[in-house]
Amino acid sequence: MKKTILCAVMCLMALTMNAQKFAVLEFRGAKSVSVSDVDGISEMFMTYFRPAGYTPVERAQIDKVISEQGFQHSDITDDQAVEVGRILNVSKVVVGKVSKLGGQYQVDVRVVDVQTGHDVALDGATFSGDYRANVRSLAQKLAGQIAITSGGTVPATPAPTTRKRTTVEVVYGYLKVFPNELGVFEAEPTTVIAQINKHAQHGYNNWRVPTNEELSLLRANNYLGNGQYMSRENKKGIVLLVSDGDDYATVQKAEEEARKAKAAEEARRAEEARKAKVAEEARKAEESRKAKVAEEARKAEEARKAALRAQGWIDLGLPSGTLWKKNNEEGGLYTYDQALEKFGSNLPTKEQMEELMSSCKWTWTGNGYEVGGLGGETIFLPAAGYSGCNGFVLLVGSYGNYWLLSPNGSGRAWYMVFCSSGVDMYYDLRCTGRSVRLVR
Repeated sequence: MKKTILCAVMCLMALTMNAQKFAVLEFRGAKSVSVSDVDGISEMFMTYFRPAGYTPVERAQIDKVISEQGFQHSDITDDQAVEVGRILNVSKVVVGKVSKLGGQYQVDVRVVDVQTGHDVALDGATFSGDYRANVRSLAQKLAGQIAITSGGTVPATPAPTTRKRTTVEVVYGYLKVFPNELGVFEAEPTTVIAQINKHAQHGYNNWRVPTNEELSLLRANNYLGNGQYMSRENKKGIVLLVSDGDDYATVQKAEEEARKAKAAEEARRAEEARKAKVAEEARKAEESRKAKVAEEARKAEEARKAALRAQGWIDLGLPSGTLWKKNNEEGGLYTYDQALEKFGSNLPTKEQMEELMSSCKWTWTGNGYEVGGLGGETIFLPAAGYSGCNGFVLLVGSYGNYWLLSPNGSGRAWYMVFCSSGVDMYYDLRCTGRSVRLVR
């Protein structure tokens, strides 16, 4: 009996020693792929790459050698990968690269023989969305290419030791594992799971039964014992819950932030509406005030013009604002000194007469000029003639003469003269008699 046991142990040791080892190096990622995606694809490949006749080297040993050699995971070369394999005493090294173009992942994997440095197997996959099934298929396909199918039986892999969990653990950066196994059930314990989620046990409110694929991942990472486990596809067995959602606190925080953001947005819109309403009311009030002021100003101006018109003054809309009397002053013809003494500064200046001549429309009527202003008002300047220093009146009906407040020397003064052929200004003796039209 003892001989039989000893023989079996020695055979098992021999088989184990003859088993070849392999190392899967962390995949390199292109700039177009996130670090989390590269890590997830790399870890998933390691889980499913199990070629017959080989035993894997632990990730910790690989990382230690790479660190000691001063190599970089992200850009390790083929020569460096072979060197890592020699130090680890493995026969095969697996290297891979992940890139992404147009929303599709491209994963290329090569198996390198450490002794020769040449590729012994290579393959790739292109896919989009969830990469689990594609990476698993690629890993199994490459494992089949290098599997040892002859030369003895491949030693069985020892049963995994279940991890002891006291808190939630995370697998592959996304799958959370419930710390406790709920027990054995003949059907999915939906009521129990609902209560667990209601109280957000261990910080999550979205615990659920895993899928068959997730069970495989958990078993590969020593999260399961030797019994039968329940999954979405297998409705009885030991229940171990998983979650791939955010924790309850994060969800609550996100919901609270969303609520606050919504409330802030509503408050902002309400404040904008209030300000817009206040601004619109202020605008209407200002428009009403301006309209009222303008109307009052218009009425005051009309009243002023009416009062001036009643006094015989006409506003021709001249740029200077000068008003002209509607009619000549009574008394007929005046010498310059008489006009100056009686009317003083109300006599038009030479500049005011020039403005009347340049700004208004002059129309000969046969016995004088109709002068039209810019605002539609008109005055009439009759051709009343003039008189010499002897008092004799000449050219009544054909010439008009009007004194200007612009003397020229001691014995002369400026006046305006017109006839049917035009209007001009001259200066003459102050003793001559001419008409007077006043301004203000």
